[in-house]
Amino acid sequence: MKKTPSWVRGSPAIEHRIVHIDLKGPKIPVELFRWYLNLLSRWGINGVLVEYEHRIPYLPLSYQYPQVDRYTKKEIRELVDCAKNLGIEWIPLIQTFGHVEYLSRIKGTENLFENPDYPQQLCPLKKQVKQYLRDLIESVCELHPESRYIHVGQDETHQLGFCSECNKEVQKIGRISFYLKHASWVWKHVKSNGKIPMFWADMFFTENRPELLGKIEKDVIPVVWQYEDAGEISHRTLIGGIKPSKIDAKHPYRVIQQGSPVIIFAEPGDFFEDLPEKTREIIGIDRETGYPRSFSQIRMAAEYNKEFWITCAVYNCGDMLFMPDFVRGLFNPVSMCKVGKEIGVRGIIASSWARAHSFAPISPPWTLTFYNLAHFAAASYTGETSQKHIKERMSEIAEEIGMPSRIGEFSLDDILWVISSPAPGPGMEGRIHNLEYVLKLLRTKKLESVFEKGLVISVEAELLFSKLLFLQEEARWWNSTKKEVPVVLKEEMSKRFRIIKKEIEGLKKEACHYYTESVGDKKSFAIWWKGLFELDTYLTEKAIRFLTY
Repeated sequence: MKKTPSWVRGSPAIEHRIVHIDLKGPKIPVELFRWYLNLLSRWGINGVLVEYEHRIPYLPLSYQYPQVDRYTKKEIRELVDCAKNLGIEWIPLIQTFGHVEYLSRIKGTENLFENPDYPQQLCPLKKQVKQYLRDLIESVCELHPESRYIHVGQDETHQLGFCSECNKEVQKIGRISFYLKHASWVWKHVKSNGKIPMFWADMFFTENRPELLGKIEKDVIPVVWQYEDAGEISHRTLIGGIKPSKIDAKHPYRVIQQGSPVIIFAEPGDFFEDLPEKTREIIGIDRETGYPRSFSQIRMAAEYNKEFWITCAVYNCGDMLFMPDFVRGLFNPVSMCKVGKEIGVRGIIASSWARAHSFAPISPPWTLTFYNLAHFAAASYTGETSQKHIKERMSEIAEEIGMPSRIGEFSLDDILWVISSPAPGPGMEGRIHNLEYVLKLLRTKKLESVFEKGLVISVEAELLFSKLLFLQEEARWWNSTKKEVPVVLKEEMSKRFRIIKKEIEGLKKEACHYYTESVGDKKSFAIWWKGLFELDTYLTEKAIRFLTY
């Protein structure tokens, strides 16, 4: 076994350094799960937040998911024991309010939802919901007797007040009070089973009531997540909706560079500068630029609650289709570690979302987050978060994930930076050029590590996807004069499309072998691959054929 990395030394900067494992995506084989836990332990991670969803051994319902989709009680106990022996605390996460789409795939659950037409959320007023949650919490506590914490979800409950009975309550006491009524009932039941409840705290900011965080019992842990901010400043805050800075809406009278933030207009009174003076003081304003300081929700939470934990994202569902955004996925965690250390938070979670919800496409392989995860592990343990520290760790982190620190004249950081950037030049041409060049560089050596193999497959997949989009662009360019398009050009476009399709099929075999060996189950791979190519293959074929009509 490799020696412990240099950053695991002395007293950690943040007490609880947690990695989120989202089982909404692939079902990770037990042996692979063990290997992952060992890797995290070596990197100084001392907790995992395991989001079960439909992978849980048993749901308190008449019908269950097929056994092949679930872990057994024995397997969970083996994994929990493995984590314990490695010094890793196991925190189960179950959904008790929103994000329960997966339940709709089980027969007989229609009466649990507030909106059966889109089953995102449980109805908090139904007796059968209360009974379901009582049974669920008790079974999870029984399955995890040594876990101190139970995370109960409760984020993004945007359908509050949809049904007529709930709407009456919302009209009477307000959305956030109605939310708290159900949320606190869940917390109470978790505590009655001897556990400490944790929950996602975004609804307090969605409803612009962060001061209510100060009224939560001290033995309940709010968890504040912010995935966009990456640095000292932010171009917008998320307090009662998106509050962009007016600075971006004013003409700078200079050439706007590629990569500049998207300019967002707001209704009068809905800019950051229009927030109450106290709110702006808590968030703070950067003296040099005039922008608000980053991580507005974390700074607001610190004003009202001393027990809260924070959550960054090494992979966010809004990232790239084929791989994590290696720039945001590095700087969001490292920047949040800096703020967390300054504020004195006890816990930080690195989330890695396998999919946005149960109806969404599956995200890229979790093995591709290792670069971002290693940076998170180092920053959360050492508290060293400057650009100088990040650069100094480059070679060691490259070695940890089985990559060369340099390929030719470029560093690993250079390469990951380029493939995470928007396409240079017109259309998709610049993107295709960059991906082809990066693939050429990566193929100059034998592929050995899990990260390296996955990276090459993902870059090649994105290259093929970009070529599909480029064909769509070409068809659009010719569309207005399609009757005049030379036959030879149409034939050439059709030929290129056939070649791309054949290459996609060839890559699929290689990707499936990698996925089932290093990532998860074959069923999850099929969902991921379908989400990548099916729609755009269809659209590209139709676009080319349309030129012949």
